[in-house]
Amino acid sequence: MKGRFSVVLLGLVFCLCVLATLAQGVEGKPTLYFAQEFVVKPDKVDDFEIILKETASLYAKHNLSYSYYVYSMDNYHYVAIFPINNYGDVDSMYSAFYEVFDKVGGEKIQAMHKRHGDAIEYQKSYFLRYSPGLSYSSKNPRFKPEEANFMFMPNLYVKPGKESEFEEICKEWVSLDTSVNRADSYDMFVGDIGTEMPFYFWVARAKSAADFYRQQEVYGAKAGQKFMDLWNKTLALCRKYDEKTGLFRPDLSYIAMEK
Repeated sequence: MKGRFSVVLLGLVFCLCVLATLAQGVEGKPTLYFAQEFVVKPDKVDDFEIILKETASLYAKHNLSYSYYVYSMDNYHYVAIFPINNYGDVDSMYSAFYEVFDKVGGEKIQAMHKRHGDAIEYQKSYFLRYSPGLSYSSKNPRFKPEEANFMFMPNLYVKPGKESEFEEICKEWVSLDTSVNRADSYDMFVGDIGTEMPFYFWVARAKSAADFYRQQEVYGAKAGQKFMDLWNKTLALCRKYDEKTGLFRPDLSYIAMEK
């Protein structure tokens, strides 16, 4: 069972073209995601990606009904998100993977589990929520969602008890960006069970790292001192701040066929 459980997590392996689509949710309501993160050994990156491709191929062969979206982050982190309706959906998700594993056979699954374990330092899982009210959508986007695989992610670890105040500042960001007609959209996600709460992060997308930073200069010139003042207010409510970059990896993801 331990081996099967680990491979289930492997199958679920996480700014960002697919997240932009997923974040739409239903009638603007916050959307829940299950996320699985793997820290891969630097000399095993190629092996790990081969395993992910084999896993996706396996699921396609057996018509798995659940999709997952894989992202390669900096520092050899690979993350996947899985959209769900509620926490209880995780049980149904596991059942679907177990059905595939039963068809494949225990010997092959155990072999995949061993290769997977040899390639990683550790793994962890958690839940995230998309917050539409704290996200910004450009009226004149510079690119199509599928053209923007580069992600820039500011991670904000808010001081306990300051969540409401922080979210009001996030709304000020949306107002500022609307007033200067910021060219690029961004999505806000809120850390849920399994994260270092209270935790928030923005996901901004671009065609490349160079494209992102060039556009930041354009945006900075438009926002001016208002940007710096609001940024200082934002950081004053945080106990910790860091940034991550990454790429959406459609070659490692699995998209279920619509019925």
